[in-house]
Amino acid sequence: MINTTLMKTVALAALLSMASACQAADLTVGKHLSTQELTQYASAPTVQIESQSFKVLSSGTRTKAAGAASSAVTQVVNERGVVGESRNEVVVSQVSVDSVRQAVGNLPATPVSAEYYGHLNISTLRFPTFQDAVNARAQLKKTLPQARVDVPIQYAKPVAR
Repeated sequence: MINTTLMKTVALAALLSMASACQAADLTVGKHLSTQELTQYASAPTVQIESQSFKVLSSGTRTKAAGAASSAVTQVVNERGVVGESRNEVVVSQVSVDSVRQAVGNLPATPVSAEYYGHLNISTLRFPTFQDAVNARAQLKKTLPQARVDVPIQYAKPVAR
């Protein structure tokens, strides 16, 4: 027989995870959170990118299309209370892809994927977490000072016209 306390704990954990998933489902990209909504996330982890700070609201994966691999997605809220979405990417431009490849070897976190576009001098690195992407950005800015290094955050969903 399974201990009833263990069963209750597992049931409670499942209930809490479902509740947090439902709460995260209400957060759409571009939504402006009220002061009351922001207080719900007061204990959420804060990530700093230079002078901007972001609260990490949720992390998960999103399937792109049938048969395509899923990608990590993190929802964040900026200082103005606007919900954004990051694919935990770092985009490096204005330097050769060979320089980026060499610098990636010295990063504390290894990217889960990397795409290099040599003819454009653009590299896209995907990391398992938003924090890993932010840390990699800081390191790459030091290693490649002449490069433009960004962690893109989307605040609106693309609309077909």
